[in-house]
Amino acid sequence: MWRKHETGRLPNRYHSNEDLNHPNMKLCAQRIVDNVAELAANHPCREVLNKINQNFEWGKDAFSGENFTADNNYRELLENVVGLGLGSFDLVIIDEAHKSRGETSSLTRVLEQVIIKNPQGRSLAMTATPVELDSTQWQLMLKRIQVSEEIQESILKCVTEYAQAVGKLNKYWKTDVLVRNEFEQAARAFEGALKPYLLRRDKRQDKTIKAFHDVSNKPINAYRKQTQVEIEIETLSEQWKRIVCSVEGLSAASSMQDDSVSKRARLTLANGHGVAGIIDAAASNEECDEKLVVENEIMDSKKNQRSLWWKKQITQAYQKGDESLYQHPAILKVVEEIEINLNHDQKALVFGKLTKPMRILVNLLNAREMLRRLKKNEFWPQTKVHTGDSVDDADSEVLAVQFAAKQLSYDWDLNKINMLLKKQYEKHSYQVEQAKLHLIENIKLSVKEKRCNSLFQAFKNSILESKPNASSSLILVTRAIYELSDSSDFKLTSKQITQGFIDLMGAVTAENEGDEDGDGLLDELEAKALWGEIELRIEAEFEHVKGGMARLMFGGTSAPSRRMLQLGFNRDNSFPKVLVAQSVVGREGLNLHQACRIVYLLHPEWNPGVVEQQIGRVDRLGSRWEKEFNDTKDTSSELPFIEVKAIVFKGTYDEYNWKVLQARWDDLRSQLHGVVIPERERDEAFSELYDELCAAAPDFTPVT
Repeated sequence: MWRKHETGRLPNRYHSNEDLNHPNMKLCAQRIVDNVAELAANHPCREVLNKINQNFEWGKDAFSGENFTADNNYRELLENVVGLGLGSFDLVIIDEAHKSRGETSSLTRVLEQVIIKNPQGRSLAMTATPVELDSTQWQLMLKRIQVSEEIQESILKCVTEYAQAVGKLNKYWKTDVLVRNEFEQAARAFEGALKPYLLRRDKRQDKTIKAFHDVSNKPINAYRKQTQVEIEIETLSEQWKRIVCSVEGLSAASSMQDDSVSKRARLTLANGHGVAGIIDAAASNEECDEKLVVENEIMDSKKNQRSLWWKKQITQAYQKGDESLYQHPAILKVVEEIEINLNHDQKALVFGKLTKPMRILVNLLNAREMLRRLKKNEFWPQTKVHTGDSVDDADSEVLAVQFAAKQLSYDWDLNKINMLLKKQYEKHSYQVEQAKLHLIENIKLSVKEKRCNSLFQAFKNSILESKPNASSSLILVTRAIYELSDSSDFKLTSKQITQGFIDLMGAVTAENEGDEDGDGLLDELEAKALWGEIELRIEAEFEHVKGGMARLMFGGTSAPSRRMLQLGFNRDNSFPKVLVAQSVVGREGLNLHQACRIVYLLHPEWNPGVVEQQIGRVDRLGSRWEKEFNDTKDTSSELPFIEVKAIVFKGTYDEYNWKVLQARWDDLRSQLHGVVIPERERDEAFSELYDELCAAAPDFTPVT
């Protein structure tokens, strides 16, 4: 159609292609052509359409799907067509702009091949971590907002010189005035080069952090306290000393490139992942010892024989019945630390990567807390100890309870525990039954809660229709409201119950979900259809009565469950008290700050930008830390911190990992947070000089 507009005739073979006769497609194409035809001759949309017209060859197989695959030239033309359908933009906003910076990444292709900007169009890139691992990443970010290559090069020169100056400063800041002067000049050049393109309102401008600085007489960023929870080899049991020694022997005896098991055991000793693989492989074969002997006899390589011998030592180091990560020193250490926090009414957010040790941590925390509460005759939301597929299954609560009882020196058998659980839960069930009788009449929604009113009416109708599961549905909604309330008993006011229903609906549904006609409201039919889905989600979360003091959030956790976990975690008295989150799932898009200020790094990352995102879940406006500080700043009480605790297994690869991360983190803070010298280097004798140098750091605060 564009060719016809420009030349007065359609391309050859146009009429012979039946695919081009679809009415909707023809209408869409005609509208694009009509709109572009009205634009100036030099408009980017015209240029794109001319490019497509000139480069598309109308051959016999022109429209074959193979021609539009990722590696084919026509793929770019297809992306251009999508851009024409979207139209041209005056402003393109790129959120999380630090991601997908590779030339072939999907975001890069969208920005460069799909999006069409008007001649005076601008790009705005938003990110908390524009530079993570290397100072040259500034160049990649500048390219994303289409700064010219010449200007990029001049900026990168200033960036490189600043990074070098900071490196020298960290070594000689106390002794060399020339190094300090060089840093200040480089900082001014760095700020001057980036300031035309960068706005950043960092933590130094936050009024609460400024107040903390004034009250504490500490550096501006010292409201965060970073500590290492160290596992010392000397403190380990004889069993674990043998395991550590055997893993080191295994790494020395084997080829790390050829033997993935040995490599994994060495690199993941601190979280037990590789060791567990060796143990599981041995435990799964009843004739393991004989098998090892046979393998040993037929091995030709002496290195392979030594490697096999060390694997056997690791296996034998486990006593019978202890074939589990429930005995891993790092897991036991983090359990000990978290329970200290819980005793001081502090929730804990734990980030990790590997789901197996994360599951075991959750199971062990829950099992230990359950046994303590049963001993004190306190309520625990569980009717029995659940079993997994087998007694050795990591998800088996039986195994967790066995280890917890042993660790706490509780001489209880499983039958007695189940009896106590059933007895105490029957009392709780009676309270839920009583609360459900008045739940409907206690929920009094205002007119402004239009969406909740529609869902509440659907809820009432489902009860009044006397379905077979109506009573069950009412019980589950009652239990959900009371368990997610910020109350330790069943004495909720009508206002609290109403707010509980509102919060519950916000957690189990997404914004505008169910609004099929797009009018912003839920009519009776829409609400009824959505309520059926809501019942299933609440049932999935609350039907299986299972202690949830600690909970796991990982890739398999549904979106409604994640919102439910977020809701409960943000309340002081609600479960979960401990949230163990897989890093890739929990580090973005979640606000977990209202009742927590302590973060554990179970598996330290390599990328400091990732760690910043993790800590950012609790370091937010209106945080638990902010409330505690405002309550204590005018008193003699000890000031609170946002606490970041890294679990570091001394003498292992884990320790090296942590040192590399700290060095990279220091570099990131020097460029983004005004901390040009790590806070751990500050001492009283040089505190004034330290503060002066940090004050000279680049500042990209917008002028107001």
